[in-house]
Amino acid sequence: MLGFVNDFNIKKQAEELEVSVWQTPGFLFSVMGLIIMAAMILVYFVSSYYNSPEILVISETAIVIIMFIIGSSLIKSIEAFTETNKMKSEFVSIASHQLKTPLSEIKWGTELFLSKHKEDAEKDFLNFVEKISKSNSKMIGLVNNLLNITRVSQKKFGLKKEQFNILEIINRAIHENKILAKTKSVEINLTDTTKNNSAVVGDSRGIKAVVDNLLSNAIKFTEKGKIEINIISEENKITACVKDSGVGIPKNEQGRVFQKFFRGSNEARFKTEGTGLGLYLAKNIVEQCSGKMWFKSKEGEGSTFCFSLPAANL
Repeated sequence: MLGFVNDFNIKKQAEELEVSVWQTPGFLFSVMGLIIMAAMILVYFVSSYYNSPEILVISETAIVIIMFIIGSSLIKSIEAFTETNKMKSEFVSIASHQLKTPLSEIKWGTELFLSKHKEDAEKDFLNFVEKISKSNSKMIGLVNNLLNITRVSQKKFGLKKEQFNILEIINRAIHENKILAKTKSVEINLTDTTKNNSAVVGDSRGIKAVVDNLLSNAIKFTEKGKIEINIISEENKITACVKDSGVGIPKNEQGRVFQKFFRGSNEARFKTEGTGLGLYLAKNIVEQCSGKMWFKSKEGEGSTFCFSLPAANL
């Protein structure tokens, strides 16, 4: 019901689409609905007070013409938004591909220098090159995320449908995030209730990225706390949940969690780096694997992010 109401929040729609209120599909749809209602009432009164078929035909023709004009405007508006969105996606894809080449060259150059001259280079110069290398790696990560967004939105991410063990994926993610957890004094506990039957259907590479994102986020926003990972077997599906005791998400911001570039207003004190693209990508990957993702959170108490995937019929 809330989603239905939000669809007709014309002011919000105009801000998101960066157009005037009267150009939004919601506004045009509402106007069309009002005209249809007015037309029905008008035809009723015309047929009641006039017995002339000519007047009735003329009034109905005028109403059809007006409805056709409004409908045509609505279709053109939607087509324009679709074309603009397509152009944005193509631009991001082309720009990202063009950026990858020089960034890769910088990466190879700095790595080559550090491998050959780490011992004999001056300390200040070496620190400078290392900073370039780190900044370059961040840029490569951002470019890859932008490319992935384009691929996911166009359903060209190349996700496979294969059987794999979600428990193995999670254990690997825990191992790879151990150092980060140790620096934050965070304890990670894993509970598997599937009784060694945690095989799912989806793309193992994509789901590994999802688990990495959820786990690294939980660690980054938790100080000297604990993270609980639960794997639950349900009817025809396996659910994995990552629960932290961290900062949580403000209630008024929770509706935007899975949107592109979302970052919570209370994240600033953690001084974490990120693009706000991880959860958007994670949700899309899970859904394209025929799964679902959701969360619950309370500011100051922590968050729980869950996703489910179809269970493998072994």
